[in-house]
Amino acid sequence: MDETQKTFIYVARDATGAKQSGEVLGVDQTAATRALRAQGLFPISLDLSDGTETITPKGRMRRSKNTLSPRQTTDFLVRLAKLSSRQIQSERALAIIGDGGDDPISKAAIRIRDSLREGQPLSQALQEKAGINDPVTLSLIGGAEVSGDMSSALTTAADIMQNRLDVRRRIVTGLTYPGILLFVAILSVGLIMVAIIPQFRPLVEDRMDLVPAMGRFVFGISSFLAALWPVIVLGTILLGFATYVAARRGLLTGILVRIGNCVPMVRNLLLRNQMMLLLHVLGALLNREITLSGALRVVSKSAPEGPVRRGMAVVSKDVESGAALSTALRTSNLLPREAIEMIRIGEEAGDLGGMIGRTSGDMREAADRDLERFLLLFQPALIVVVGLMIGVSLYALFSAIVSVNAISF
Repeated sequence: MDETQKTFIYVARDATGAKQSGEVLGVDQTAATRALRAQGLFPISLDLSDGTETITPKGRMRRSKNTLSPRQTTDFLVRLAKLSSRQIQSERALAIIGDGGDDPISKAAIRIRDSLREGQPLSQALQEKAGINDPVTLSLIGGAEVSGDMSSALTTAADIMQNRLDVRRRIVTGLTYPGILLFVAILSVGLIMVAIIPQFRPLVEDRMDLVPAMGRFVFGISSFLAALWPVIVLGTILLGFATYVAARRGLLTGILVRIGNCVPMVRNLLLRNQMMLLLHVLGALLNREITLSGALRVVSKSAPEGPVRRGMAVVSKDVESGAALSTALRTSNLLPREAIEMIRIGEEAGDLGGMIGRTSGDMREAADRDLERFLLLFQPALIVVVGLMIGVSLYALFSAIVSVNAISF
């Protein structure tokens, strides 16, 4: 046996879906995975026979001032992938990116290059010197360090990051106008309650018992807000500052996702978009010769906190216990029936990665339609709610004044 060959213990499924296990030889995990696929097997798990763990991304590190933002990370990976595709070595490519620049990307490139010169692997340098903690990116690059196909891994990682940013941009762009409208509406109603309605209170102060219930309610709310408006303004400023800090530390998205999961319509929209992204990542990992169980572990870690992450963790455990991916996903209720059927076809045809990728594309089109439909309904509904808020306030105010005047005269 060649000294460079290693023995891997595998668990795989054949074309009929039957579960098989055994040993396979390969110089690394990628080669062993290819050998199994050449035999018509789709690997679920693959571990070295000596008990050594395969490559897995490290845990999340604390965000520092050297951490690149998601947009900066994507730009950095795109530039590095383009240079690597031209057969330029990683150290030289990083030196080109960092040459003469004073921006965060250039500085990060120089730090990573210096780490590579000290013998540190690229995946570890990305994590420690640029704060890139995305499990998918680290897994792809870590696998490429073994297989040697770094250019393709960087391109795939950049594509996944860009896909995430595109989804976030669509959602943020779609919700910007309703958010501004809601803010202006709350500000307008607040000004009416604090600055206008108190001026009418002396007219009805002595006859408050004759004011309709709705009028008394509005005057009560107005008095409460007028007394506490400094506290409310201070709280608003602190909330804005906390939101800014959370955004800088990369925590805002997770917070918004948790809030969105409490609203049924928004929860369904988030679920479809999150599963679309996870399927895109899963298909890319499987096409990179990563085992199914390993890919599912990475996908579970990359999902934001919430029902999707918990559901994918359960799916990963079910697959490692011997269940087919389509069966585990059907039990989790994370995907529509047609998507699960396509994944099952991929399992039977031996092209699970490719079929998952096509399923992700179909789900992206459906997610875009859902987002457009949501915005078409949400914006006019918000305008109606704002109009009702202002209209009710003014109606209660003037009905109170009219009723008192009618009794007085």
